[in-house]
Amino acid sequence: MAPLSEAALQALFAPYCGGLSRASDLMGALQLLQRGSLQGRRAVEGSAGHRYSIRWEEARSPLEPVACSLRFDNHADLLYDFQLQTHQLVSWLMDCSEPADGDLDLPDAFWHWLLLGEDPSA
Repeated sequence: MAPLSEAALQALFAPYCGGLSRASDLMGALQLLQRGSLQGRRAVEGSAGHRYSIRWEEARSPLEPVACSLRFDNHADLLYDFQLQTHQLVSWLMDCSEPADGDLDLPDAFWHWLLLGEDPSA
C-alpha cells in the first residue's frame, strides 16, 4: 500500500491530537511516527539521566493499535513492551521536550502511564 501524504495523515490524526491549533507539532510527530523510533534521555535530578530508545511498528491510522518496545541503554534488564492506539503515541510525540542539551524526552504523561498505569486520557 502506498504511503499516505503528509496532508492526509494530518487530516486523519488532527481530530485526536489537538486539532489544527497544533498543526506544526502534529507534523513533527507524524514525521517521527514514520521513522519508527526515537532515541531519548529521561532527565533524573542529580544525575546525567537515562538514555533510552523506543521503537514501534508501522501504523497508518489513529485508532490502529501499535506495538512498542522501550529499552534503556545502561539497564538491559529494563524492557517494556506495550501496545496502545496510535493517536496516543502521536500525542506523546507531539509533547516531547527538548532540553538545552538537545536530547528529546517523552512527556511526563507517558512515564506516568507506563510506570503507574495512569489513564492517558484523564
